[in-house]
Amino acid sequence: MKKRIGKFQNMDSGALCTSDMKQLKYKLFYAFLWAIMLFWFTIVILPCLWLAVSGFKTAAEINASQNVTFFPKKFDLKKLVHAWNTLHYQKFYVNTFFLAIGCVISDLFVSGLAGYVLSRLRPKGYKVILGMVFCLMILPTTGTTVPLYITFKNGIIPGVSMLNTYWPMWLMAGASMFNIILFKTNFDSVSNSLVEAAKLDGASNMQIFVKIMVPLSIPVIMTVSLFTFNGQFGNFFWPNLVITDPEKYTLGVQVYKIQNTVNANLTDDIKMMGIIFAVLPQLVIFALFQKHIIGGMNLGGVKG
Repeated sequence: MKKRIGKFQNMDSGALCTSDMKQLKYKLFYAFLWAIMLFWFTIVILPCLWLAVSGFKTAAEINASQNVTFFPKKFDLKKLVHAWNTLHYQKFYVNTFFLAIGCVISDLFVSGLAGYVLSRLRPKGYKVILGMVFCLMILPTTGTTVPLYITFKNGIIPGVSMLNTYWPMWLMAGASMFNIILFKTNFDSVSNSLVEAAKLDGASNMQIFVKIMVPLSIPVIMTVSLFTFNGQFGNFFWPNLVITDPEKYTLGVQVYKIQNTVNANLTDDIKMMGIIFAVLPQLVIFALFQKHIIGGMNLGGVKG
């Protein structure tokens, strides 16, 4: 039986190679892909670019109904200092970093240990637990909002409410089903000979976890840390729901609050600049660790 030759059999490093590009149909296909990507990129980048340049406009330019321009008439970098001094974001940065770092620690501790138990210890009934983890991954978050809020309001310890604290976000960060599976998949790929050798030397399960599993899981740990930190830094819904003390507001909550604040000093251009300050740390983190973030997307499906 003659074997059917599929498309792109002569590819070297991608779906299309140099020889493919000599044919008109592939040139058109390549141009079509570029057009789609350029269109999508434009949709994504234009609002971000508009936000960035609007912070440097005057309030009159932002609210103008005639002679509207995309770029400000004058770029004044002193507005950055003025906006920072007006918004007083220092304490909100501290609060947000405190929240995000706590979520990272909770996520790594709980997800790492849970993944290790499901991967190596495998207690009786672990298949049922693993099945529940997979089911919880597809459970819509909107369906758990009310039960979780009631739980946090009444307190895990009866009568001790967790509202107006960061504990709800820390506890939810440690209950990441996806990260548990990610750690389990990574631990499954660790050679059994290393674990058996450690057991022969008298190492306990915790020692194996700390001295063998953790050092071999640095790429996963970095990926989970970056995703969790970046996600919690921009978290708005739960901090806004459970935090009522303005002194404990996170950056996302404060940005939302100032949009509805009537203050002569908080003009529209200052509010725009406040949004820039809120997203800037996430952009810096992505720029510095983009290789780890993008590379970490493949960790869950690659073994070896």
